[in-house]
Amino acid sequence: MEAFDQGAVDLYGLRRESSLKARAIVDAVNVGPIVAQLLLQRALLFRNTYTFKLGWSYCLLEPMDLVQITDLRLGASALTVRITAVEEDDEGTLSFTAEDFFGGYSTAVLYPKQSSAGYVPNWSVPPGDVNPPIIFEPPAQLLSGRLEIWVALSGGANWGGAQVWISSDGNSYALAGTVNSTAMQGTLTAELPSHASPDTTDILSVDLTESQGQLASVSATDAANLVTLCYVGGELVAYQTATLAGANKYDLATLYRGAYGRTISNHPPGTPFALLDRSIGRFSYPNTLIGQSIYLKFTSMNIVGGGLQSLSEVPAYSYTVKGAGQAFTSIVSGSYNGSPTSSLVLQSYVFAAPATVPVEFSGSRGTAGTAATATSVFAIQKNGADIGTMSFAASATTATFTLSSATVFNPGDTFTIIAPATPDATLTNLAWTIMGTAS
Repeated sequence: MEAFDQGAVDLYGLRRESSLKARAIVDAVNVGPIVAQLLLQRALLFRNTYTFKLGWSYCLLEPMDLVQITDLRLGASALTVRITAVEEDDEGTLSFTAEDFFGGYSTAVLYPKQSSAGYVPNWSVPPGDVNPPIIFEPPAQLLSGRLEIWVALSGGANWGGAQVWISSDGNSYALAGTVNSTAMQGTLTAELPSHASPDTTDILSVDLTESQGQLASVSATDAANLVTLCYVGGELVAYQTATLAGANKYDLATLYRGAYGRTISNHPPGTPFALLDRSIGRFSYPNTLIGQSIYLKFTSMNIVGGGLQSLSEVPAYSYTVKGAGQAFTSIVSGSYNGSPTSSLVLQSYVFAAPATVPVEFSGSRGTAGTAATATSVFAIQKNGADIGTMSFAASATTATFTLSSATVFNPGDTFTIIAPATPDATLTNLAWTIMGTAS
């Protein structure tokens, strides 16, 4: 329907009605002769009424508006009529009543009809590259038996997801899958010191501008159950309270640190951050890749799935597979009663079958009956060469471990723990368990 449009739409249910009974109506009403004559003249002139139905998109039409109607069956072609009544039913359909119009008009169309093409998306708009991705391996407790690499991806305003391609040589790539959701990722805006869990002292300040991310507070129970689990520079942290500090910036408080056995660390500003929800891409890999460097490329698409980038136009990101998601078992354990003397060999263990110790001795534990006065560092060796440490901080009865990369012990290899050259006299009654995977 279009006012003063020679190509107006066909009508729904158009019908003509005669108004020849106007004389009888006037006679039945006790009005003055002049009024009766005027009503009679009008009834004789406006002989026809028209009814038709239109959709809700014509809701701007109202009584006294002029429209043109066309119905080839009645011989009406761009017939100008004036709307006299409008009714709407429960389904939003508008029923119009109109009458003949014989006056003149010179105004332009007020409400042109809507184009029938509708919205046409721009399939070829460039999506832009992904933001610097966060690539890591989750602990075994978050997996269902398979080894996986997790990827947090986001992009600019036109970014709608990315295909993930993986290569073991940096030349030939295979499609691993697609990430269709924007991860809540960003960086720390202030230092997060190392602190025992739960950490009610420090604030985790993050900036999610790059992903336009939003965070919400949860109950104390949900926080303790790690519902808000986040990746913070390798450490896994859950929070309870999220306070908006600016556009896409949050201060997170009541922190549960070192979740799933991850080492509690100090994190400087700029440390990568990501909320570990369903937006994280998850890709399985075989254990033969453990210890190897792989390469990942992310070809972005726009928000309507078009504009897919080619492999040649996106950078490659290298990552060394650690095997952190393996289900570890105890492979070495030991204890020492009393206070160790200088450079004492606390344990020497010879492997009878192959085994792999994960990076940072993930999952391993060490305890002391009496805490040390000062930091005490025990050397861990493979076949006489230092590979890592077991350390007790001052006043601590729990050890922390270091190991720069996953280490394989073959049959005949020796695992050794040696006391420091200058031992702490108060540190006594030690026990340890080293976790790993048997090959």
